Amino acid sequence: MTSLGKRLILTFTSVPALFSLIYFLPHYHHLGFAVLTVLAVFSGSYEMRGMLFRSDEKPLVPYWTPVLLPAMQFIESVYMPTIPILDITFVLLLIAGFSKEIFIGAKDDFSTTIDRVGRTVFLLIYPGYFSIFLIRILLHQQSTNLLLMLFLLVFGNDTFAYIFGMWLGKKNRNIVAVSPNKSIAGFIGGILSTMLLSLLWVRFIPSMRSMFSLGEALLIGFLLAIVSDIGDLVESAFKRGAKVKDSGTIIFGRGGILDSIDSLLASAPFFIVLVALLS
Repeated sequence: MTSLGKRLILTFTSVPALFSLIYFLPHYHHLGFAVLTVLAVFSGSYEMRGMLFRSDEKPLVPYWTPVLLPAMQFIESVYMPTIPILDITFVLLLIAGFSKEIFIGAKDDFSTTIDRVGRTVFLLIYPGYFSIFLIRILLHQQSTNLLLMLFLLVFGNDTFAYIFGMWLGKKNRNIVAVSPNKSIAGFIGGILSTMLLSLLWVRFIPSMRSMFSLGEALLIGFLLAIVSDIGDLVESAFKRGAKVKDSGTIIFGRGGILDSIDSLLASAPFFIVLVALLS
C-alpha cells in the first residue's frame, strides 16, 4: 500500500474517533481525553527515550515519569486549582534526576554529566511538559469547541500540506534541509487551507462566532499553521539527530506517536495564548 493510501486510512479512522471522543464524551471535565493524552505521552516518552539514549544507557529518571505531568495538571486544574501540583511534580522529578547523577556520574568522573542531565531534562519536557497545555484547554468554558478547533486546524494543515505537496510540490521541494520532501506548494497550501478551516469553524459554530471575529479566525489559522509546521520540522531534526526515519512504529502509516502529535505539541501553547488574547 502506498504512503498516501496509509495516510488516508489513518485520517478517515483516527481523526473521526478523536473528534467523537471530544464531542460525545465531555464527561468529568473530558476525563477520556485526559487519559488519552497520558497514554500518548507514555508512548511518546518511550520513543523519545530511544532517540536520546543508547540501548545500554538509562535516563536519570524512568522514561515513563513524564506521564505524571499531564496527569498532575488534570488533577490540579479540576480538583485542586489552588495547589501547584504540576510545578511541585516537575521540580521533584528534576531533583530526583539531579540527585541520581551524584552517584552515577562518579563512574566516569562526571565527564558526561551535563550531557546526561540535559538529555534527561529534555525527556521530561518533550512530550511530557508540552502536553500539559492540551490539558489546560479543558479549563475553558468552551473547552469542547476549542479542542475540536485546535485538532481541526493542526490536522487540517498537515493533511492539506501533504495533498498540495504531492500535487504541486514536485518541482519546489528541498526548501529546508531537515526535511527535503517539504515543498513550497505544501507549505502555502497548508497555510491557506488552515486559514479557511478556521474561518469556516468560527463562521458556523455559534459559540466560536461570539468569541472571535472573522479576521481573528484568519489570524489564528495562519499562526497555527506556521507553528504546526515548525513543530513538525523540529521533530524531523530530532529524528535526524538520532539517525532514525520514524520515532516509532505504533501508528499505521505514520510511524511513531511523536510523528503524529509533533505539530499538536507545538501548537497547543500558542493556541492557549491566542484564545486568551483574542477572546
